[in-house]
Amino acid sequence: MASPASSSARTHSRQPSRSPSTEAQHTDPDSVPVEVLVEHLLAAKRSLSSIALVLRGHDIAVTARRQHEEAVILSAQTAFLRRGVSEQVRILLKVRRGMKVAYDGKTREFRHLIKTLDGANGRLEGTMTMLRNTPVEAVFRPAGEERKTLMDFVDEKSVDRMREALKESIAELQAAQTSFDGDLLRFDTDLRTVKTTMSSSPSPPSPSSSNAYQPIPHLLASLTSHSQTMAEHLASLTRHFDMCVTAVRATEGGAALALRKAAEVTQSQGQDQVSISGVMGQHGEGSHTSAEVEQPMSAEERAEVVAVVVQDAPEVDEVVAELEAALQAMEADAASLTAQTDSVMAAYTAALSAFATLEDVGSHLKGYVAAEAEFVQRWEDEKEIIYMKLEEMDELRRFYEGYAGAYDSLLLEVERRRAVEDKIKGILRKAREGVDKIVEADRREREAFRADIGEFLPTDLWVGMNRPVGRWEIVAVDYQSEDQGQGSMVSDMGVGAGSDANPGYGRPG
Repeated sequence: MASPASSSARTHSRQPSRSPSTEAQHTDPDSVPVEVLVEHLLAAKRSLSSIALVLRGHDIAVTARRQHEEAVILSAQTAFLRRGVSEQVRILLKVRRGMKVAYDGKTREFRHLIKTLDGANGRLEGTMTMLRNTPVEAVFRPAGEERKTLMDFVDEKSVDRMREALKESIAELQAAQTSFDGDLLRFDTDLRTVKTTMSSSPSPPSPSSSNAYQPIPHLLASLTSHSQTMAEHLASLTRHFDMCVTAVRATEGGAALALRKAAEVTQSQGQDQVSISGVMGQHGEGSHTSAEVEQPMSAEERAEVVAVVVQDAPEVDEVVAELEAALQAMEADAASLTAQTDSVMAAYTAALSAFATLEDVGSHLKGYVAAEAEFVQRWEDEKEIIYMKLEEMDELRRFYEGYAGAYDSLLLEVERRRAVEDKIKGILRKAREGVDKIVEADRREREAFRADIGEFLPTDLWVGMNRPVGRWEIVAVDYQSEDQGQGSMVSDMGVGAGSDANPGYGRPG
């Protein structure tokens, strides 16, 4: 829109095509009816109601600036929180990996331990089976006793007690492993919760960069530019209104007609939408002072003002439309900026939630570390007990194997002793046969002696002449006699009388 002094302060996209002086030369002030000037005045007054649009645009720009400041602060705080949480999560993952190393190591030890136990138990069971399958020879047991095996003479309950103790230790190891496994699962759940909270809202874009939207600073600059443009439009409309007031006041009967037309419009619309009494009065509060209003205008000045009013009047609606379009653009930009700031706020809230979750995990961490230490300690204690029982099991197996080997030696000893007895009996049998021959020879000699000289000798000359040869007996000494101190197996029973017909030689016992 033009002004009497210079070109109209129009929008940046529109510039006046001619100067006001040139326009005034082609416009006859007297040819412009006062009614037209009044209509231009009322239209200009109505256009000033667009100040609400300007105020709304100003509020949007102020709000956008505040949102931008908040977004910058929240983005920095969110980035700080996310870096801190990520660093703490990495530390927690290192702790978790250390716990897993301990868990996996003990699990491998447990499998190796079970394998070792199975091998030791299998060897012991094989030795015991061999004892069960080895019968005791009847020669070692009383007559009529039920057949027994070597296993009947050992305490099998000691093996059962040992196995029960091993089962208890294994159960304790499994309980420790199950308890620690539960702690690991809870630790994993805490870590997943932190990660889920962190990933529930992606890392917010920086206020100066965005792929989905225009950057917030660009939007803020656009909103500020729109707000300034709207203020310039409003200033242009205000200047146009002031010039309309000047033109109407400088026209004879214009002020009265303007007041009457304004009253008619207000009455027809039922509300005070067009009020110009303040600027049409003798001492109104318009943009001109009373001194300026009372100054007379020359015909040339009036013609120039009327020319500018007539020139700018068609552009009033266009300027108002531009104000509305600018406000719509600001509303759209504000919505985009709000969406981005909401995203920043959501990311900040998620970071706060992740930090709070991290604090909860941190309060649990001491318990997890203590659980690992307890698991390792319980494992080492029970493992020591199990290895002690394994050593006892091996010792018992070696004892049983020695027992079986001793029984084999016992069988050999029995055979050796039987051979000794057989040898003794053979010697005694040969001795008895030799004695029998001597006794038989002696008997023949005695018969011959008696036949030769027996009739010449009196029977009472040699009292023992008819006494039989001396008798010898060899008897075995029983174990009871041996226990009483008679260690020799052959005893001289002395010489006794006997007849030739029945010499009474003994036999081995």
